Amino acid sequence: MKDWNVYAEGEHIGTVSEDTEELARCAALSKYSISAEEFEAREAAGLAVKGIPPDWDFHVTPV
Repeated sequence: MKDWNVYAEGEHIGTVSEDTEELARCAALSKYSISAEEFEAREAAGLAVKGIPPDWDFHVTPV
């Protein structure tokens, strides 16, 4: 297993550990996905968004 950096809209949001890039993408969605409502609430409150809302692009890269 290896570690992968997770980026959403160009910002590093964390890491996951998986064997392949495909599995790392699945793990990233499982760990970091947030609902549109949660995104809107955080944005309205002026808080940083550390997650993957439904309409954001994201990618993983090996650590």
